[in-house]
Amino acid sequence: MAKELEREGIPTVLVTCLPDVAKDVGANRILKTRAGHFHHPFGDPSRPEASERRWRLEATKKALEVLTEPVTEPTVFEY
Repeated sequence: MAKELEREGIPTVLVTCLPDVAKDVGANRILKTRAGHFHHPFGDPSRPEASERRWRLEATKKALEVLTEPVTEPTVFEY
């Protein structure tokens, strides 16, 4: 889906724990997270709620930052 949106001129960020898969499908901006498990790329539900909210907020800020990066090929950013 990210690839098709990019084709229409809409920049996207694919947030994942599996960046190689994201590269294989042609996503341009890939944000690799260390959230704990691939089922939860945007957090870890086993964390205390307050720390989980902080982590998710920072991950969202990083994704928005990555969204502004110009790329011409699949590029992995780390969080």
